[in-house]
Amino acid sequence: MDQSDIDLLHAFIASEDAGFAEERQGDLYPMRHYDLSALAPRAGRGLAPDMLQRFHFHWLRVGDWSVASLPEKDLPSLIAAYRQLTCVPVSYDRRQRQLGLEQLFCFGFDEAGALPSAMVATASDLKQRARLIGQCNKYQSFHAQREKAEKFLPYRPQAQTVLEALRHLGHDPLRSNNVLYWGMALIALLNEGTRIPMLQDLLEVEWPMITDREHMLSVLHHTAGAARPHCTEDTEYNLLCERLAVLHDARVMAGDAVKLVQRQQWHVENIRDWSASITLYQDGEYDYKQGHPRVSLNLSSWPDSPWSINLSFGNDSYVAYRDQPTRDDFGLPPLTGANLEQFPQWIRQINTQLGINLVAGGDSGVSAYKNRKLAKQLDAWIRAQH
Repeated sequence: MDQSDIDLLHAFIASEDAGFAEERQGDLYPMRHYDLSALAPRAGRGLAPDMLQRFHFHWLRVGDWSVASLPEKDLPSLIAAYRQLTCVPVSYDRRQRQLGLEQLFCFGFDEAGALPSAMVATASDLKQRARLIGQCNKYQSFHAQREKAEKFLPYRPQAQTVLEALRHLGHDPLRSNNVLYWGMALIALLNEGTRIPMLQDLLEVEWPMITDREHMLSVLHHTAGAARPHCTEDTEYNLLCERLAVLHDARVMAGDAVKLVQRQQWHVENIRDWSASITLYQDGEYDYKQGHPRVSLNLSSWPDSPWSINLSFGNDSYVAYRDQPTRDDFGLPPLTGANLEQFPQWIRQINTQLGINLVAGGDSGVSAYKNRKLAKQLDAWIRAQH
């Protein structure tokens, strides 16, 4: 490590000290984070002990902290810096709420206390815990995690600590990103000693931090199903999975889009798993130009996003997810899930109100994933109304 590297580390500390005092992030990190990431594990070679702890304090704050090559002698400094950070109130620029789970799991404690399975003791232990976090965060979605469930099997020995960390935070999804939470939940479900307690936690215990329990149980249903082939048969686990399936199925069948399909008596290959969209353009002709009038209706069996509408014309738009429009520049009457079958009439109304002509064109603007017959029914439905 040469003097320019040491100067950069000092500059980072000074920048973050100033930012911390003003409740903002320092100016240097966004510009030099790649260089700082390379230097971070070696910072102890060029910094005095007090400055090293100050560096670690800010490095933990910014969220992109690396321990891949942290030497054993620097671990006490990192732990002391984290202990100092736990005394800082949670805020976006001083101590990020969403880092709570990963830091709790990696260090084994937070301001509320320590995990029963003990705090981190060695640099090697910390690296193993950090690898688990990296495994969970490398995926873009829960679905991608579940498809690669076998990749999580090597992390099963850490499942007890995972479950303790999730419980310690009250299964609060806001203390992490969702992909991390469900990746860790998958690990707990892959371990035969923690999978039943994990299911019981969300099925039978009321956690104050969970604001949308039905959604969590639906995701848990799919996650538990993905773990099932990798564990030995267990009657109690199977019964809990069946309870989840019943709850999820009730949510699906109560969805606005599913009810629309049933009322219209349309044929769907699997009414519990489908999606479709209808897109109409001005005079039925597609045009890539911005502002060209168009409207899309998206339908899905997934209960958290059963339908949405997006209408654009000029610089204005109408956007609705379920019954509540999130944007309405035109002052249009809202369409609701209870009367989705009125969508064609709604289109005629807005054509009149806005002086446009949104209609189905020569090339069908209807698609339905793996449901060709449904696409044809939707196309016939929208054309019959014009």
